[in-house]
Amino acid sequence: MKKLSEEDLRDIIEGCTILGTGGGGDPEEGWKVIKRELDNGRDIYLMSLDEVPDDGIVPMPYHVGSLSGKKVKSVYEEGEAVRSFEILENFMGRKFTAVISTELGGANTAAALATAARLGRPIVDGDPAGRSVPELQHTTYYIVGIKMAPFSVVTPYGDEMIVPRVKDDFQAEKIVRSIAASIKTNVGVTSHPVNGKELRHSVVENAISFALKLGRVLRIAREEQEDPISTLIREGGGFLLFKGIVIEASWEDKDGFTIGEFEMNGIDEFKGERYRISYKNENMVSWRNDEIDVTVPDLISLLTPDGHPVTNPHVKKGNEYVVVGFPAPDLWRTPKGLKIFGPKYVNVEAEYVPIEKKHGGI
Repeated sequence: MKKLSEEDLRDIIEGCTILGTGGGGDPEEGWKVIKRELDNGRDIYLMSLDEVPDDGIVPMPYHVGSLSGKKVKSVYEEGEAVRSFEILENFMGRKFTAVISTELGGANTAAALATAARLGRPIVDGDPAGRSVPELQHTTYYIVGIKMAPFSVVTPYGDEMIVPRVKDDFQAEKIVRSIAASIKTNVGVTSHPVNGKELRHSVVENAISFALKLGRVLRIAREEQEDPISTLIREGGGFLLFKGIVIEASWEDKDGFTIGEFEMNGIDEFKGERYRISYKNENMVSWRNDEIDVTVPDLISLLTPDGHPVTNPHVKKGNEYVVVGFPAPDLWRTPKGLKIFGPKYVNVEAEYVPIEKKHGGI
């Protein structure tokens, strides 16, 4: 087990924002909740998957809603994610061993880290997505057949709910999303109370360490005045997809999601070309000169030229950005993974082509 320093935590949030592919929540808000815990003298420890006892229960606390949902002053000083963790623990009648993040994103990973700090539990070095994802069924748990329920839902107004059973994860998505959409703000959820024996074969191992690595290499590259984009691509196993200036950007808050797209005119080696990205909270599919380039489950991420990741509501017309891509974790590339989170999920009638085959010459 490793104690995470403040610098580690800042790097993790930056790395998670890259892997958040435009979604995953606002990293500035995420950092605030972590810093509050650090300022109150609380520590955060990172636990490897091997350190989780076979019978230890590890659920995931997170937020559900659109990136653009209204800000509401919560009745909970500790926040809805922490409270949802507490009431699920009380319902199940046993102390949970640790916390795991629901996805890699600037706010949702922060929610797990802050919950770990507040309740004195470690966070597990794994993740059931290995990126950010838009819906509750988009987990590696679903791919391997692990149930979501029981789970808890907490609103910032003080509403607390336990769902002991649910038809399936698709039904759970409808239930939770409808709550968030009806109150027009995010809700806290804790779900998937998984034991250590099941956990080890159902999540992306070392996911937090990978986010830490990406955030660290970016920070060091900026500090040493090296090219942060090429460093990120080299150290993270990514690909340069495009460089350009945004000429159109639009989005709307719809049914609890932030839906939108933006288009870029190329610069430098991409001059004379166009690039378009469509998103549903996260970047889903991109087109280069009107031909499909990259689709989910592979990762499409946007950064400023000086190496700062950008979430989708902050993409501005007239600004210059760099688009980079990363291969999806292996579980997403299985038939079941592609069925729920491949091209057809975003109504693209094309076969999935791994990013490395298109951009790596494989």
